[in-house]
Amino acid sequence: MFQNSGLSLEQAPPIKVIFRFFLSGAIFGVVASIMLFFWHNNLSNFSNPTTLAFVHTLTLGVMASFMLGALFQMMPVICGVHIKAPINASMRVNYALFFGTIFLVVYFINGSLILLYLTFLSLGYALFSATYIMLKELKKIEHSNASRGMSIALTALAIAVVIALLMLLLRAGVISNLNYLDLKNIHFNFALFGWIFILVVSVSLQVIEMFYVTPKYKSSYAKYITITTITTLFIYAILTFINCKESSIILTIIYLATIAHALYTLYNIKRKKRPVNDATIWFWVISMSALALFGVTMLLNISATLSATLFAIFALSVVFAMVYKIVPFLVWFHLNAQGYFDAPMMHEVVSLKYARVNMWILFIASIFSIVAVYFNKIYYIATFFWFISFFMLLLTIYRAWHKYLHTLKYGKKMNFSFN
Repeated sequence: MFQNSGLSLEQAPPIKVIFRFFLSGAIFGVVASIMLFFWHNNLSNFSNPTTLAFVHTLTLGVMASFMLGALFQMMPVICGVHIKAPINASMRVNYALFFGTIFLVVYFINGSLILLYLTFLSLGYALFSATYIMLKELKKIEHSNASRGMSIALTALAIAVVIALLMLLLRAGVISNLNYLDLKNIHFNFALFGWIFILVVSVSLQVIEMFYVTPKYKSSYAKYITITTITTLFIYAILTFINCKESSIILTIIYLATIAHALYTLYNIKRKKRPVNDATIWFWVISMSALALFGVTMLLNISATLSATLFAIFALSVVFAMVYKIVPFLVWFHLNAQGYFDAPMMHEVVSLKYARVNMWILFIASIFSIVAVYFNKIYYIATFFWFISFFMLLLTIYRAWHKYLHTLKYGKKMNFSFN
């Protein structure tokens, strides 16, 4: 199942590497829910500065923080790679991403050129550094479908970042010979489908079977779903650059791919071989249901706001699913590996009941968000539940970290002395 048989403490990155990213992501999630409360009336216009600020708080502050943190943890496990000096590398990436996101959000609101240049430097460093560190190690291994997909997703992220930096230079007036709208559309599609969608697909190829004892995805499907998606994005980018008016039609392939993956994953979950019924599997069900509906709304061109809402629910639900799996496991694993015989079990780090409550709150937030697309005042209710969801997630991460530190300080270690 893994590239390596088993996981040692030396192979795993230090726990603080992942928790730092997760805490940042949860904080930005709380901030994003507050933004939604005050700005929901202005978010239907995708060129509005407040919309851009909100979207990048979600995509960079929340999703990138959680996804990069998860990759630092999962790559040694799933891919068998070893990231050198993970504490220093991740700290630089995390801080640059954290402050870069703040610079960008504030820049969208007040238009300060100083903030634009700070954004260019900090986010450019954070995201290029992260992709370089990870892709460098991924090149050294014999790829599985999951690790190949991660490599493709990271490459798409690097492309999305390059295009974003060009857009910032256009805004600053440093360059002027590029079409901003074309760049925006290519950036948008590479970020959402090349980075987020392909990464979620790659993770699900491994963890759905591993966590929930489901049948395997067919090898041919697992191989070509990511390759087809990234190839389609490249064709779309070329057609856009040569001013082909029908370039967006090629994206129909990706919308069909989102529906296919969502339905296939739901089908596999339904056929799970063990009666697993914890909250994380329902986060995946919510996520894949939203993804399937997203694909349908894009194919039928129903509503851009509805489609964006469904895609956000898809991505955020996966984030919650992975955090509630990764966080308790990390606390138990690191303490157990260090010889603490009173290390808390996973359900003692995060109770199953607590996770289930958070799942229901996220589900309610998702339903009200969808309804609010057509009944604007409902956004106040949706916002309240999103705030509670992210605040609970923040508490989960903080309490788990506190429990880890408490056990380090007061826990009892096994004595292997034979004197």
